[in-house]
Amino acid sequence: MTDKEHFKKFSKKHQAVLPYSLTYDWWAKVVKKSWDVALVLKDKEAVAVWPYFIRKKGPWQVISPAYFTPFAGPFIIYPKGQKQANRSSYEHKMHQELLEQLPRVAEVEQKFYLGFNNGLAFQWNGFNEYLSYTYVLDLHPNEKKLWSNLRENIRRQIRKAKNNIQITNIAKEEATVEKLFKATFKAKKEDYPIGDTGIIERMLTYIQEANKGSIIYGEENGEIHTVNVCVYDEQTAYYLLGGSDEKYRNSAAASWLMWEQILKAKEKGLTYFNFEGSSIPSVEQFLRGFGGELKKVHRIHKIYSKSLELVNKAKRH
Repeated sequence: MTDKEHFKKFSKKHQAVLPYSLTYDWWAKVVKKSWDVALVLKDKEAVAVWPYFIRKKGPWQVISPAYFTPFAGPFIIYPKGQKQANRSSYEHKMHQELLEQLPRVAEVEQKFYLGFNNGLAFQWNGFNEYLSYTYVLDLHPNEKKLWSNLRENIRRQIRKAKNNIQITNIAKEEATVEKLFKATFKAKKEDYPIGDTGIIERMLTYIQEANKGSIIYGEENGEIHTVNVCVYDEQTAYYLLGGSDEKYRNSAAASWLMWEQILKAKEKGLTYFNFEGSSIPSVEQFLRGFGGELKKVHRIHKIYSKSLELVNKAKRH
């Protein structure tokens, strides 16, 4: 079996506990391009996996988060009955073996899934370790309680949006979603960060065909002007993509669509809603308004190329 075939088997076996961003189907069907996987085998079965994405950064090749795949990194299946005292050393061993399988690249940067909490092996290998943040909403409370936990201005925006906007989940072509997503960056005068022209189409197809998420739109006077895309795994809904036409920035549709996605995830029986946190203050403030709990996300980074390091230093000065 190839490494990817082992990963496919691993993913099917452990589907109940894997984040969507560490499943074979997500990488094979959505990421699809420029990816591979490191893994550790025991008795011809994968016990640790690390799918990774390689992209070009100028003349260099680097490993970085794949598009719409913010939480990845190594995932380990622990031996049954393993004592807690042995867990950390087992993690060190698995992480070291996975690191040694990575290809030679100029830079490695990864943001790990929420269950990851041991970066020592990476520090010992010269990586810098940082913290990022996301908001995660527990979906156990009833709808009334979830509503009361919303910040008042979010509740006000939802009420406003309900007066003028209709929500639809009628499938639209990917061009509509991409147009609305790009509008968000245009409004902030930022470069569009997605370098794969087909990935939005593949993501929408994956969500619709596998019933692994929800795509909803805000419509007013027959015009689709806001979109919200979430993807599901067995336990969690993740907010992946949102966007609004600049003309409708004040419609409050984004707040209503997010609230509807929360309710859809709860209705489906999911346990958590992950807002995919942002370090942009205005976006962070918006996401915080939905009542989620702030969670730490581990991130590692190492530059191997001296020339790339010199270029990065020059940019900072």
